[in-house]
Amino acid sequence: MKEGFLIGGAIVIIGLVLELSIGSVVWESFAWPVNGIVLGSFFVLIALVYRLRAKVHAFQFIGTYQAAVPAMVYAAVLTIIMGLTRQQSDGTWFSHMLTFWPFVLIYVYVTLILGVISLKRFRILLRHANIRNIAFLLAHCGLFLALSTSTLGNADMQRVKMITTVGESEWRAFDADGAIKEMPIIIGLKKFIMETYEDGKPKRFASEIHIQTKAGESIEAVVDVNKPYEVDGWKIYQYGYDTDMGAKSQISILELVSDPWLPLVYAGFFMMLAGVLLLVVYTHWRMKRLLPIGALFVVALCVVSYLIPIVRSTHLVPALQSPWFFPHILVYIVCYSLMGVAFVMALWTLLKAKSHQSLDNIDNLVYVGLIFMTFGMMFGAFWAKEAWGHYWSWDPKETWAAITWLSYLVYIHYRRYPHHKERVALWMIIISFVLLQMCWWGVNYLPAAQGASAHTYNM
Repeated sequence: MKEGFLIGGAIVIIGLVLELSIGSVVWESFAWPVNGIVLGSFFVLIALVYRLRAKVHAFQFIGTYQAAVPAMVYAAVLTIIMGLTRQQSDGTWFSHMLTFWPFVLIYVYVTLILGVISLKRFRILLRHANIRNIAFLLAHCGLFLALSTSTLGNADMQRVKMITTVGESEWRAFDADGAIKEMPIIIGLKKFIMETYEDGKPKRFASEIHIQTKAGESIEAVVDVNKPYEVDGWKIYQYGYDTDMGAKSQISILELVSDPWLPLVYAGFFMMLAGVLLLVVYTHWRMKRLLPIGALFVVALCVVSYLIPIVRSTHLVPALQSPWFFPHILVYIVCYSLMGVAFVMALWTLLKAKSHQSLDNIDNLVYVGLIFMTFGMMFGAFWAKEAWGHYWSWDPKETWAAITWLSYLVYIHYRRYPHHKERVALWMIIISFVLLQMCWWGVNYLPAAQGASAHTYNM
């Protein structure tokens, strides 16, 4: 384990040297075909590491818990720094973590470990085809595919905003830097639609548009919040309007997104979901052993139905009016309930020096809780894509969700390490639950998140 932390530290130092010598990572330079070449080379590297693992000690080490746990700890710590620091174009290194070499290299290292471990488990699966091995392989391969393709594919993603006016046609849009871009489609705004609640707050806003494609096709469509329209590889989202005019607005702001790598990213997501579903089957026996879990489901449902105003609100803002809303909230509440019980048991075990059996029960709770947490993240990603055009944008809430997920993954992998220490594992549960509180409600009070989070709604 010490060797693993030394390797992680060396990677961070290499990253700092690169940051000082050549500057931050320029993701635009990875646009196609460079990203395709890099991904192919990465596959070859993983295959070579796996093939030569018996001859090179460092390669053999990469596929072990001693490598995986420290790598995830470094990833979690760097992501915590990101979660505590406002991300903006200027400022210190920590203000642009997505282009900060140590952050990027640590996640590349984690992805490399994922790839090698997936190859190892695939070979095991060929000899022992069972639910556990299939679930393991799907979850790890899915995460590997999602991480690698979303990162490299981001260089090819295009996001522009188009300001349309009633009765006029528009083919120009603006990128994030304000540069004008001519689009391959022409959009005419026929009508802006806005419905309000009795108190005047927006209930719905949408645009009736006419689309003229490059091929001469004429399309009538309605673009609504959470209901984008796709044409010629572009998704059109309802983004905004003239807030001073409200329902009388004569303009509508549309966001157009092209994401050619999305099918590969979604393939990774669905592989992860399939792996998680199989883990539900595999861990079903664990749930039978823990009688409190059935009660926790009931409590969670009550909390969702009666104690959370946003769920029972009849005045939801348009972004929350999505079929993903209730499933996303529900699985997270169940997850939080399970992790809360695991926290109490860990604290009690530390204070009373309970037996090894207590840790086994905590493991069972964390395994099931992490399954629901993964469901929640995936549901949130699908929802975000439909609402905002991107499945993961490192919004402060998303950043802390990743931190929490990583922290519980560290615990699970550490517990699998043959020489783990039980008190260290118990402290991991306590720290992870504190991080979960930051994700749940603490992030709302962080200066770094003020005015920067799309997860803050004015009810």
